Amino acid sequence: MARSTLDRELLELDSQIQRLGSLVDDALEKSLEALATGDMAQAGMVIEADSTIDSVRKTVEEHAIRLLTMQQPLGGRDLRFLTSALAIAGDLERAGDGAAGIAQILLRMMPLRAGEGASTQTVGDTLISEASALRGILELGREARRVLQGTMKAFAERDVKAARYIWEEDDVVDVRYHLVRHDLMAMMAGAHAIPTLQNDAKALQRVTYLLWIAHKLERVADHCTNVCERLVFTIDGENDITASSAERP
Repeated sequence: MARSTLDRELLELDSQIQRLGSLVDDALEKSLEALATGDMAQAGMVIEADSTIDSVRKTVEEHAIRLLTMQQPLGGRDLRFLTSALAIAGDLERAGDGAAGIAQILLRMMPLRAGEGASTQTVGDTLISEASALRGILELGREARRVLQGTMKAFAERDVKAARYIWEEDDVVDVRYHLVRHDLMAMMAGAHAIPTLQNDAKALQRVTYLLWIAHKLERVADHCTNVCERLVFTIDGENDITASSAERP
């Protein structure tokens, strides 16, 4: 394969990965909209679109494997990009699975809906409710989506500095997730759960589903940090994303 042909193939592979990231971002956006509005038709669209995400991931993997097979030997960065493409496609596809999983949970929650003010508890000096927890989850979702968009921008621009920054900023998502998780678990802890379940037998199921949604959003950000690690490896040949440029020989 001539160098010019390989370059075109690599650009095409790059475009396929960017398309995969765009599809995942769209799925995440729609799943968050469905969560905020209760639009089950929107949730259904996310589930249906997951097959397209799976197909594009498969296309990326087949393309990368074909280039690895046909082009020997490869230069260092080309080889790192092709091997990383396999991992990046897998992480993006699993982030898409997270969005589809949220949509599926929303469909399961539909028969469990409660009236206004359901499952409201005072924990310490703080009033916690399903509504306040939902607002926290939506904020977590917006943060996860910001991480995804920043990751794909860093990938498109081959911006190692941005990739390292996003990797470090994942702590923000983790903190937000643990705050949401703490509030939801506090609502169902000990004596707090008794009056709630007496008035609403389905409250525990809803809170459990909300916990699952929060976890899936936190995992989206984790998959993005994996992509950032692979980007740093592709460009700098480093497996340790924590190493600063000043530390590199």
